[in-house]
This record gives sequence, structure tokens and C-alpha cells, in this order.
Amino acid sequence: MKKITTLVFACLLGAVAYGQGLSGGIKAGLNLANQTFSGNGYTTSPSFLPGMHGGAYVTWMFTEHFGLQPEVLYSAQGAKSGDQKYKVNYVNVPVLVRYSVNDLLSFHAGPQFGVLTSAKFVSGSSDQDMKDQVKGSDMGIAAGVGIDLPMKLNFSFRFIQGLSNINDTSNSTVSQKNYNLQLSVGYTLFGK
Repeated sequence: MKKITTLVFACLLGAVAYGQGLSGGIKAGLNLANQTFSGNGYTTSPSFLPGMHGGAYVTWMFTEHFGLQPEVLYSAQGAKSGDQKYKVNYVNVPVLVRYSVNDLLSFHAGPQFGVLTSAKFVSGSSDQDMKDQVKGSDMGIAAGVGIDLPMKLNFSFRFIQGLSNINDTSNSTVSQKNYNLQLSVGYTLFGK
């Protein structure tokens, strides 16, 4: 995580030093999170678990069309099956390449790195801490589309596919991966 943080801050310092095309703000929204479980010749995915995400972003445009958009987001994820919920929360750092078609529409894609903050299994009114059975980090790939309105509001839709097996249960042959649909609304605090 230290390397990721260093990379994000280096990009930000470079952007400030370069002094062109730098903007940033805050964002929050809805997660529709799920997981896939694979092993012993089968793959299954339970139901989507709604959650929230929120944090900050910086956009550094190198040219009129191409730029970099690192973010830091707290993200509530997991999956559910009936009244049972598997909740995993992360601090995620997506580092996205941004392609702006025009002032209104953009596409973005890139890696996302996550650090686990908590993991719980909830059944009815009881919950059980599962943090020792989930790996402390996650890596995925994110891709999406954004709309930037003139009044400094922006909206985005993103799909994140986990690449890492987050299952840390000893002697388990089951691979467990996150995936997430993200709907966000943001507000630009500085820059365009």
C-alpha cells in the first residue's frame, strides 16, 4: 500500500509542478457488490449486496483528450445469500487512464488496489468477524464511463473485476473474487 500511496502522491506532485489540466474533487455513490466462488469444477455467485463508497479524486489531463485519474475510496463490498451477508470493506486506490471524448463524456480504465479494513459474516441478527479468513489486499481492473456537467457535477458508472483470490482460509481449494458495479456522483472542488 505504501508503494501505491507513493505513486499517487508522485503523480499529484508532478501534476502540480506541471501546472496544467489539474482538477479534483469528492465523490460518493452506490455499490452493487458480489463475489464469485470457484473450486472443485464449479463456479457460483450469490446475490448482489448493496453498499456505499466515497472518497476523493484528482484528474490530471496531459493533453486535451488523455489524462490520469487516481482516486482514494472507502468501499463497502461483499455478497449476500438470503438473509446471510458477507461484508468486506476496503480502502481502494484506482489509478485510471482517462480518455475525454469532449467536455461532457469520458471513458476510464486501469488497475485498482485495495486494502481490507474489515470482514464480517452476518446471519440474521448475529455477526462474526471473518478478517482472519480474508487476505489483507485485493487487486482488480476497473473500467467505466463518466459525464461532466458544466456546474462542476459529474456522474460515473464503473465495473470493477477482482483479479486476486481473497480467500485466506487454510486448506481451502475455493477461489473467492470480488466484483462490483459502481454508480457515483461527484463534485469538482478545484480546476475545470
